[in-house]
Amino acid sequence: MFDKMAGKIDAVSIAIPDHMHYPVAKWALKQGIHVYCEKPLVRTIWEARELKKAAAKAGVITQMGNQGHTHEGLCYIEEWTQAGVLGDVVEVLHWTNRPIWPQGEIKRQNLPVPATLDYDLWLGVAPKKSFDNKIVPFAWRGWKDYGCGAVGDMACHIMDSSFSGLDLGIPIAVEADASGNHKETFPRASTIDFTFADRNGKKAPKVTWYDSDRAPDLAKIKGVELDFFAVEESSNGRKRQKNSSGTFIIGTKGTIWTDTYSSSIRVYPDDYFREVKSSGGLLPKTLKRVKGDPFKEFTDSIKAGTSAGSDFSYAADFTETALLGLVAIQAGTKIKYNPKKMQVTNNKEANKYLTSQYDYKKGFIPS
Repeated sequence: MFDKMAGKIDAVSIAIPDHMHYPVAKWALKQGIHVYCEKPLVRTIWEARELKKAAAKAGVITQMGNQGHTHEGLCYIEEWTQAGVLGDVVEVLHWTNRPIWPQGEIKRQNLPVPATLDYDLWLGVAPKKSFDNKIVPFAWRGWKDYGCGAVGDMACHIMDSSFSGLDLGIPIAVEADASGNHKETFPRASTIDFTFADRNGKKAPKVTWYDSDRAPDLAKIKGVELDFFAVEESSNGRKRQKNSSGTFIIGTKGTIWTDTYSSSIRVYPDDYFREVKSSGGLLPKTLKRVKGDPFKEFTDSIKAGTSAGSDFSYAADFTETALLGLVAIQAGTKIKYNPKKMQVTNNKEANKYLTSQYDYKKGFIPS
């Protein structure tokens, strides 16, 4: 379609499984088509860097679908932390209840391919393996051939609060503790510690990611409610966990809580924040706010010829940060990382997880 109709297509939205984001986005960029691509931008760090270069060369408007980047809460986080409302930021805690699909020690079934599915096309650049109706169409996220697990699904939403809000850059070391590891799938649960370089004369905070049934220790946050993670009954009678994903940005004076998409924020302790507001400690808004949802930002950017907030230049670095967590999980050891060289320096074997083993020449990338 791109080959035959490129001149008639202004833009494309890519919302297919992670393993096909890169080839489709690359094809669109080569045709000069504006690209909106769902998170995670790609499946490997090499793909992220290649797509970043391709987008810059194409000169078109790009955007990743981490919609929280358009929310005002992200602006407040950056403005308030820079203004010193929290004091010095010393630690960041991110968490999610994902995966909500099977991950860990599970086996692939070998089932007949339904007549309604072009399985070869669905596989795309991925290796040809048996069909499993528990993978296609939904639970592919947990499988290394197609998705990026809980980290790929949610980190490009949740971690935007620290990556953007605190301007941390790309990690220089990552260490993961995971349970339920398996050769073909990501683990059932993981805790990942990200180490960043000190910047602008400030010591970088410790950043930790929790998923599945793991969560931050609330004892670290002064003023947080004891029932913060309680299970409650919703209006439709179903039970759900309160605050099943989000972020704490902990400072020496106060702590910011924000939800999955940085749409709501709160500063703990409450009495401290009331004091800050009453004393004029909240400075005027300095950052430009986005009007409308991410698709409106995307189309407005195309019309104006200006970059979207989470364009591929930003999104590629952000995705690289998240994916380094998966590299550490698969390496099984703490990794030290040189972002300039895109290289794990203390474990040469781990470098294979930075790149893709796929064959992109199978008709999925234009020459």
